[in-house]
Amino acid sequence: MTFAWTGWQTDPTADSDISPYVQWLKEVRFDGSVQKDGLSIEPLPLSPMAAELTGRTHQAAPLPGFARATGTPAADPLIRLTWMPDADNAVVGIIDSGIALSHARFRRLDGGSRFLSAWLQGGAWREESAVPFGRELFRTEIDQLMFRAIAAGTIDEADFDRQAGASEYGDPRGDRRLDNTATHGTAVADLAAGYDLRQSQDDELRRRLPLIAVGLPPNASMGASGNFLEFFAAHAVEYIVDRADRIWRACALPEGGAFPIIINLSYGLQAGPKDGHMLIERIIRAINTKAEKAKRPIRVILPAGNHLLSEGCARFDFGEGFEQSIDWRLKPDDQTPNFAELWSDLIRGDSPAAQAHPFGLVLKPPSGPASDPVPGTDRQMNTLNLDGKPVARIYCRKHEGGAGWHRMSYFLCTAPTLRSDRGVAAPAGSWSWTVSASRAEYGYAYVQSDQNLTYGSNTGLLSSFAHPDFDAYDEFGRPTDVASYAPHPVDTDTTPPMRRRGTINTIASLEEARVIGSYRETDGKPSAFSSSAAPDPVGDGRDQPTCLFPGEGGPARFGLMAAGTKSGSAALMSGTSFSTALATRAVSQAMLAWLDRPDRKLKDAPGSEDWFRERVEADEEQSRWPGSTVPEKAGWGRMQAPGTGRLRRDGGAPS
Repeated sequence: MTFAWTGWQTDPTADSDISPYVQWLKEVRFDGSVQKDGLSIEPLPLSPMAAELTGRTHQAAPLPGFARATGTPAADPLIRLTWMPDADNAVVGIIDSGIALSHARFRRLDGGSRFLSAWLQGGAWREESAVPFGRELFRTEIDQLMFRAIAAGTIDEADFDRQAGASEYGDPRGDRRLDNTATHGTAVADLAAGYDLRQSQDDELRRRLPLIAVGLPPNASMGASGNFLEFFAAHAVEYIVDRADRIWRACALPEGGAFPIIINLSYGLQAGPKDGHMLIERIIRAINTKAEKAKRPIRVILPAGNHLLSEGCARFDFGEGFEQSIDWRLKPDDQTPNFAELWSDLIRGDSPAAQAHPFGLVLKPPSGPASDPVPGTDRQMNTLNLDGKPVARIYCRKHEGGAGWHRMSYFLCTAPTLRSDRGVAAPAGSWSWTVSASRAEYGYAYVQSDQNLTYGSNTGLLSSFAHPDFDAYDEFGRPTDVASYAPHPVDTDTTPPMRRRGTINTIASLEEARVIGSYRETDGKPSAFSSSAAPDPVGDGRDQPTCLFPGEGGPARFGLMAAGTKSGSAALMSGTSFSTALATRAVSQAMLAWLDRPDRKLKDAPGSEDWFRERVEADEEQSRWPGSTVPEKAGWGRMQAPGTGRLRRDGGAPS
């Protein structure tokens, strides 16, 4: 076996806007073609706002053939609703995976659905559809399918899922997550807006909080890195706002008005710019700007992330020297590619020198030659070949930021470490990085997400950084957080270059969204997994999340109680996704009280950063937790969860 680096070469996709993740996916999974194993990465249309912001119309993204449009989408959606929302309603949007649309927690008192519409992005496309891919259902069709699925006086929810296309058994790439006992999306939707039909005090909440859902496609369509999330999430956010506004008009509600919208997107990424200027962040910012001009509240609520303990974040301080090193560890028997990114600080100006990466990067596999330290320039790539086949690659890209600045990035991609019919395998073990800089103060490195491409499998094994000065555990064997949980916290994130600060969800780095972390219900301690912002963020990034909501039970009991995939079932879930859902619940209920005020003003609408700060201060005073928190981990502090109507574990009345 012979390893050889090609040196920096012009990227063959230099004249297009193809993501390095797409190009590498073609190299190692699609073998240069556009179709493989029932998936396609032919171009799909961008969402309208994404096209407007980027000047492009399409992006390549993987999606099963049956979910792709085979004709021209309808010009306008045919809004069909058997039960019309009222002007005093607020719409809750859920963007997630595996949402059980027929679950009893999402039904009206008459048995019909509270979902105004649902877009199953991985579902089979239909000719009459107005969505560019996947399947759209409006409330009328959802109600009809639930009625048809009645057996022995009860809705056969598994049959409904198959008839609605939420469970796809006709294709190996179909989504079948709803046939498991619990799904992420059902639990999130329940905590955000699920109500028990047996509790009459919730009748008005069910009436006034209709839902719009977007079911994200299976993991295979997100890619092992999860990086295609941005494409699907951009469509999802715009879809919820568009359908809510169209439904307002279809219901002949007052002209010029609109529903308040609270959008829950409990997904995220580990790597990226984290400067507030990813495309999905720009879309959220633009939607907020339009909403403010129209004097209507739209809130987008995102998770801080669960990656504080994943050992995938580093910051290089070149003020201490012009060269620093770190190891990147790839696990054996990994069936998915591995990815990491290296980002520069802000670069100002457009001189030729500003188009080159300010860092030289030497990448050396466990058994092979080191790459050349010469910096790359925008639209270049450097490939490590094994017997003539690409086994790893470094892409150099320019990232446009705010006014007057940009950044340069390296995307590091490797083949899976488990050999397959798709070609050679990358060596498992420690790949060493040596980063040098002569005209930069700081560098930022992140390991990208690595998810299983098949639900329930263990094919994606997350890589991590390693450094001799980094200790993952304290002297008692407990995972080390950014600070101790004591009346007066002590900083414990003190071993650069690896950091725990800066692990915040990449798509949640903008100020215009609310960002929610987790704490333990029993004693108020911030959850060890809950990601932290950096106190000195780059560009327009966040220096702290908004606040914390419960995201786990306690040291001796797991998770939060939420709905299973079938009515009457429940599951325990843990993570910032579910803290985010509780925040959405709190905002949506408060939004109804705001709507009832005759003198309501936009600045007083629930869900703003100031709104959260005021309520956190009150809850912190009332709860008197035994320890204190630090802002980059907890934001304003801890907020008590709203009641979900479920029995408490200590035997108390439903909360």
